[in-house]
Amino acid sequence: MDLKQRQPASQELRQVLVDTGAYTLHQSFDFGGRLDGGLIHCSFEAHELHCPPLPQIVLLVSHEYHLKSALFDLGWGYRDHFVNFVNPLHLIPPGTAFRWVKDGPARVSLVTFDQRAAVEVFDELEVAHPVDGLWSLAQRGFVSPLIYAALGSFAQDLGAGHASRLLSDTFGALVLNELSKKWRIDAAPPSASKLSARALRNVTRYMDERLAEDISLAELAALCGLSRYHFLRCFKSALGVSPYRYLTAMRVERARHLLATTDHSVSYIASACGFASGGAMGRALKKALGSSASAYRARLGRYDG
Repeated sequence: MDLKQRQPASQELRQVLVDTGAYTLHQSFDFGGRLDGGLIHCSFEAHELHCPPLPQIVLLVSHEYHLKSALFDLGWGYRDHFVNFVNPLHLIPPGTAFRWVKDGPARVSLVTFDQRAAVEVFDELEVAHPVDGLWSLAQRGFVSPLIYAALGSFAQDLGAGHASRLLSDTFGALVLNELSKKWRIDAAPPSASKLSARALRNVTRYMDERLAEDISLAELAALCGLSRYHFLRCFKSALGVSPYRYLTAMRVERARHLLATTDHSVSYIASACGFASGGAMGRALKKALGSSASAYRARLGRYDG
């Protein structure tokens, strides 16, 4: 099915949760980009959840898990997937109907990724037989502090209105790479490569010239002739931050300059710098500079246009 004709990534899963009952929704986001995913943050009381086959990979990440067991049925009867870890993760392979019995309350996030796009990412990572790998992870809960931390940061950015293709693609590449490591114990590490000074200049210039656009990871990787994941790894190795964080810093600096030197309105500057709204720009400025757009102008003796 064409991605453009599909319903929002998390819509079907949200409906399953609503039909289940004993369910409280806290946050829900559909994020675009290459992996066309969704993120649902919710709480459950003790009950049983029945989910039909979904065309996405489903990753269940626990925040508070007051359970004595975690019983999943992935098609061959209930098995206990409980693990004695803080913030355990459970993976449901795409196209898999499942049942989940909870004997106590749980607060979790459910993340979905489009299967076809995820397989393409695994191909770029030189991961053989990714569907078999996903099924091996589905046999029991596991832990990944890196995925847990990345999810928290990603949810915070989405909640602050910072959604973009670059943000979503970066998050997705990181998560899928970490998942693949779980079943690639003996695999050789990816071949090392570096961004030349010229390639780095081309990428940062491209960002600077398109601050107002929703730049994708694919665009930036193509400038260097690298796969998305290898570009992401090389960029962070060169500059110490992800392309998304670097682009956000550039947008904040451009906004600061325009606030200080022009009388344009806050909403105009936000749009010109690639922020989703004046509020989103204000939150980014607050985090980086310690003050909102209006407060920053007031400090300089200027006024809002």
